[in-house]
Amino acid sequence: MMRIMRPVSVVQLFLVLSLSGVTFACQSRHKSSKPVPAVERTDSCLSNPEHTYEVFVPTRQSADTRLPLLVAIDPHGSGKTAMEHLKEAASTYPAVLVASNLIQNDDPHYMEELQQLIADVQKRFPVGKQIYLTGFSGGARMVLGYATKHQVDGVVACGAFASPDQLTAISCPVMGLIGMDDFNFPEMVQYILKPDLTPFNVHIELTEASHAWPDKGRLTNVFGWFRLSAQSGKNNNKQQIRRFTKVQHARIDSLAGAGDLLQAACISRNMASVKAFDNAGSFDTLTNKLSRRPAYREQMSQLTASLQFEFNRRQVFLQSLFSKDENWWKKEISALHEKMASEPNLMKRMAYKRLGGFLGIVCYSYAKQLAGQKDIPHLAKILMIYRLAEPDNKDMQHYTEVLKSLEEK
Repeated sequence: MMRIMRPVSVVQLFLVLSLSGVTFACQSRHKSSKPVPAVERTDSCLSNPEHTYEVFVPTRQSADTRLPLLVAIDPHGSGKTAMEHLKEAASTYPAVLVASNLIQNDDPHYMEELQQLIADVQKRFPVGKQIYLTGFSGGARMVLGYATKHQVDGVVACGAFASPDQLTAISCPVMGLIGMDDFNFPEMVQYILKPDLTPFNVHIELTEASHAWPDKGRLTNVFGWFRLSAQSGKNNNKQQIRRFTKVQHARIDSLAGAGDLLQAACISRNMASVKAFDNAGSFDTLTNKLSRRPAYREQMSQLTASLQFEFNRRQVFLQSLFSKDENWWKKEISALHEKMASEPNLMKRMAYKRLGGFLGIVCYSYAKQLAGQKDIPHLAKILMIYRLAEPDNKDMQHYTEVLKSLEEK
């Protein structure tokens, strides 16, 4: 018998279509919620193909997930070097990490090139609204300079800092990471000696890095401080904040137990500056306890004395660059190297190491200037000092070749 099809009512048709829509919507949401694998590659700005950069996008929960942007500048334009040190941070606290291969020391166009890089990444990668900048040495100076002119959410400056006027012109938190034996340490030391006079947005953490990128773990901790500070008002971050504060307490206890009270106090002070961290860990109370310890006050006193000694020796070196002969410099630099290794007082040993770095950077600056001026006699004198101070330095070797070329001509 033939079955007669009943006419479908408008209501039934609407229900069928609605349910189909729900099905498709669910399928669509399910599809977009699939984890997206990590991406790591070398790319270039569409507006300037010569501006290449390294990019790392960590695994995301879905294609709709937008991440903060972390931009890194290495002073030698080595994006891979910066990536090596920061990839762990961008994985642990998910962020799109980019590191320029173009921007480097003495780049007069760094401001425009940084803007170019950020604009390119924002168009092509899953970047949200937050922008963080980091750099080492000259790279730190450039990201600090950029932040004085542009709105960003945080700056991590490693191995170099800015003037107080520049820092107050930056509207976001700034974290300075510096080794006590780094020749740029005096740029940050005032904020350790006088923490009560430090601008509210300025934070300092001491490292063991000399003049180099800090280690991966240190950079991960610092980026975590920025990210969790920014998200501290969200309920779903309370557990993560508790875990983070526990880790920082362990770091502080370890450092204090080893007698490194200045570094311990810096970390504690940084944690106390964020209400959510302080609520979870009583860091304000801990900072006060650390700074009242007699050993802390003694270390501060020794630090002040070592800085005075260092500044006096810097003046002697500067006044002697072209006035003292090779024998004088051999004796001075030999004694300096010996003290770097054997000085029993930690603070003074750090001062000797800073003096060694200072002498190297002064020689580099003069060598570059004198080579440009083709001043052969003075370039030869500076390179003699440079060779004694840093015999394996590649810049010294480069300018030695420049001198030979000038002499041949």
